[in-house]
Amino acid sequence: MRTKSTNNTLLILVILLCLVVAGLGYYTYDFQSEVQKREAQLLTEKAQIATQLEQEISKYSTLLEERDALKANLKQAQVRLIELKKTLQGEDVTRSKMRQFQLEIQKLRREREYFITENDSLTLETKRLATLQQETQKALDDAKKSQDSIQKSNRELADRLTQGAKLTVSNLAARGVIQRNSGKFVITSRASRVEMIQVCFTVNDNQLAVAGDKIFYVQVLNEQGKMLGVERSEKWPSGEEIVYNTKTKIPYSNKAYTICELVLPVQQIDRGAYTVRIFHDQAMLLSTTLTLK
Repeated sequence: MRTKSTNNTLLILVILLCLVVAGLGYYTYDFQSEVQKREAQLLTEKAQIATQLEQEISKYSTLLEERDALKANLKQAQVRLIELKKTLQGEDVTRSKMRQFQLEIQKLRREREYFITENDSLTLETKRLATLQQETQKALDDAKKSQDSIQKSNRELADRLTQGAKLTVSNLAARGVIQRNSGKFVITSRASRVEMIQVCFTVNDNQLAVAGDKIFYVQVLNEQGKMLGVERSEKWPSGEEIVYNTKTKIPYSNKAYTICELVLPVQQIDRGAYTVRIFHDQAMLLSTTLTLK
């Protein structure tokens, strides 16, 4: 009876031991499955993070090619991404480390987006400044053209005024004359009777001219180009020399002024054509021909 009781106890113990072993086996299997599942999940996350890092590195490479203005900052961020990738490849997979990598990627992504926004703002500002510069340059060019046109008009006006201010003469007349005892002059065209040549001309009125003393020169030349009468000469401010018969100074007041000069010959007056010229301010103003028979 006692032996039978002992056997029953052993049987119960064996059964319990089997149940414990079975329970432990199931728990061990379940725990191992959970560990493997978590390791697989972490490896998946690691691969995803590696992919994200590759994508960010690629995006930064593209930005580096397009955004010269932010190249230094972008390059620095790209280097950090590459270092993260190297670190990820050499790290043991843990939940906390994966979390750190995710946070770093998010931080670098935000920086990239900020760089893009900042660069776009710089690009827009650069375009605005470029447009403003073009508009300013155009305005300057237009102003310069307008100024050049005004200066040209002023020069043309000044030239016209200068030309308009120059004195002119008219009514030039040259005659052979004889002077009577009474002082009266008698005109003659016979060379043998001519005692002197009378030259008369009018300085025209000119309101643009500067009033004051004005000097005029008279030349009388024979057909050979030789001076009739006493030959005189002087140099003009330009250095040129003027040869003349008579020189007269008048008080010009912008009104018409008539001048008559007498040229006294020192040699016999021959028949022929004589050229009479009037000079003023280093220029010949008018000429005429006197013919004596």
